[in-house]
Amino acid sequence: MKANTAIWLLFFATTLGFGQNKDVVDSLKVKNTITDYSIDVSGNIYLAFEGGSITKYGPDLDSLFTYSPIQVGNVRLLEAGSGLRIFAFYDSYQEYLVTDRFLTQPILTKLNASALEFVEIANQSQDNKIWLVENSGLRLVKYDPATKTILIETFLSPIVEAEEPSFTFVREYQNQVFLVDSHSGIYVFDNLGNYLRKIDARTKKCTFFGNEILFMEEGQLIISDLYGTDKTTQKISDSKALGVLLYKNNLYTIEPKGVYQYQWLGHP
Repeated sequence: MKANTAIWLLFFATTLGFGQNKDVVDSLKVKNTITDYSIDVSGNIYLAFEGGSITKYGPDLDSLFTYSPIQVGNVRLLEAGSGLRIFAFYDSYQEYLVTDRFLTQPILTKLNASALEFVEIANQSQDNKIWLVENSGLRLVKYDPATKTILIETFLSPIVEAEEPSFTFVREYQNQVFLVDSHSGIYVFDNLGNYLRKIDARTKKCTFFGNEILFMEEGQLIISDLYGTDKTTQKISDSKALGVLLYKNNLYTIEPKGVYQYQWLGHP
């Protein structure tokens, strides 16, 4: 059920397009720690919790559906961006879950241990294949689960600047692949695995809305144009936000045990 509406005032160093009073419109408190989060094309929010369960919430933060796994294990990456398919990667079991938007009829699939070394992070591609990163091999791989074969591989050692990278997120968006190393930045590849550029950032996850990429960095909300130089930096005071989600007029900040919703009026 939806938590009671909370009014928490945030101080902003500069003015973004929040509602005039910059107040929280609504909030959700949860008992278990959030391990990952995502949003679908209709503005529904999906939260993965410690232990591996996944709950879907409407844009107004009402609880809709819940998936409870058979075995306990945390979701390393949760993805709902395709709209019809919900994807969750459980790194401890080296398997991924695909389910529908009602979180029913779940299908669990193990990655092919003979073709892949330990996979640190994985996400579905736009053509229903899998983009993944091996930990020991330091490869960005596009994997075909139907044939259990590697379609594309890019060795990351010459590209990633960190001596000991920590890959925390990967996603294909608008025919580009965004790979987050929390130690050195966001690396961008084309959909054939060719390296394009790096976005300077110290973050664990990025999200997207339209032609913009959003992420949190040291308590600041960063919104940057994917194809231009426009960039907005917004200080969020005393925030424990893991990240942000944006859908139309709703901006959500995700904290370890809560979600806060703001009115979003666009850029000034």
